[in-house]
Amino acid sequence: MRVLLDGNEVQAREPTLAGAIDAGRAAAEAAGRAIIEVAVDGQPVVGDRLEQPSSDSIDGAEVRLTSTDPVSLVTTTLLDAAEALESTRAQHAAIAEGLQAGETGPALEQLSSTLQVWQAAQDVLTRGWMLLGRDPSELKVPANAGADSVEQMVERLAVELREIKRALGDQDLAAVADVVGYELEPMAEHWVTLLRDAAGRA
Repeated sequence: MRVLLDGNEVQAREPTLAGAIDAGRAAAEAAGRAIIEVAVDGQPVVGDRLEQPSSDSIDGAEVRLTSTDPVSLVTTTLLDAAEALESTRAQHAAIAEGLQAGETGPALEQLSSTLQVWQAAQDVLTRGWMLLGRDPSELKVPANAGADSVEQMVERLAVELREIKRALGDQDLAAVADVVGYELEPMAEHWVTLLRDAAGRA
C-alpha cells in the first residue's frame, strides 16, 4: 500500500485504510495541518467509511490524503454555516404558517432541511473549535441571546430540537409550529452572530 499526503509519501504501520489515515493524520498534525480529503485508488472516501475507516487489508492500493491549514478550514466552515443558517431564517415563519394552515407536506420537507442546517451549525462550532484546540466557552455570547455562555446556547438549542422530535412523534404539529416560529426563529439570529464572531476569532 502506498500512502501519499499532499503528494509526499508517508509510512503506515498496517496496509489498511485505518492505518493510512492514522499515518496521514499524524504527519499532518506534525506540520500543523488537518486532513480534509481521502481517496483510495482515485475514489473519494466519505461518510461512514471516513468516520470509521476499515481495518481490512488494502495491500497494493494507493491512498491519497489532502490536508489544509486548520484555521482557514474552520474559518470558512463557520462562515458557511452562518450563511446557511441566515438563509433559513425566513423559512422558520413559513414552516410554522404551513403547519398551522394544514399544508403539512411542504412544511415538513422544509422543516427537515432546516433542522439539518441547525445540526450542521452546532457541529461546525463545537468540532471546529476542538480542531483548533480551543475552548468554545471562551467565545462571547451575543447580546439578548437568553444565555450566559456558549454551553447554555447549545443546551437551549438541544432542548428545542428534542421538543420538536417529541411533538413530531406525538403528531402534535401545533407544538412543532410554536417551537419553530417562536423559539428557533429568534434563536437563529443569535447563532448567526455567534458563528460569525467565532470565525473572526479563529
